Amino acid sequence: MDWFNNFFDPYERSARIFPALIILFPAFVSVYCLFPNFRDLLSTVVGSIFFVAMSYYLGKLSREVGKKKEAALIIKWDGMPTTRFLRHRDTTIDVNTKRRYHQYLETHVPNLIIPTPQEELADPQKADLVYKSAVNWLRNKTRDTQKYRLLFHHNISYGFSRNFWAMKSWGLFINSLVLAGIVALVYKRYHFEITMIPHEVWLSVVVTM
Repeated sequence: MDWFNNFFDPYERSARIFPALIILFPAFVSVYCLFPNFRDLLSTVVGSIFFVAMSYYLGKLSREVGKKKEAALIIKWDGMPTTRFLRHRDTTIDVNTKRRYHQYLETHVPNLIIPTPQEELADPQKADLVYKSAVNWLRNKTRDTQKYRLLFHHNISYGFSRNFWAMKSWGLFINSLVLAGIVALVYKRYHFEITMIPHEVWLSVVVTM
């Protein structure tokens, strides 16, 4: 029953399952439009269960693919943004604000010593380990989704964007197959006679494209 419980988990639903639902939606609409027999109650129930199950497993896949592509992005970005922003040499955050962040972290994170600009330049990798440690501490301290609702919603937004972007090739592949199937059915049923093609068939083409 994990798939059922996941639909009630805000992060799982929004960041992982919704991207899969969006990818599968054109296929679902096309089946509904092109095959009237699937519109009766029983067929709709069975089709919906299949659609939800596929969305769940595709959602799990989107997380795995998203994580792998995120690793490539981290290399391209030269580190996670949370790590980069804490570096002395990064200018995204102004010096005074960054100093306050460093002071707060040193005060609250046990045994944490923020490297000086000179130490960071001398050994960037060692400095990044310190910043990552501080970020991990912050992450563990802000897991309360009610107390830190804004942060939680930002995490959901990031997860959705990452996973949806990561599944782009899958979406294009699936929709290409669906579109090819629609074209084949239109040729078989209507021989490309424009006036004979029903509105719901045009709808399936528009949604897929």
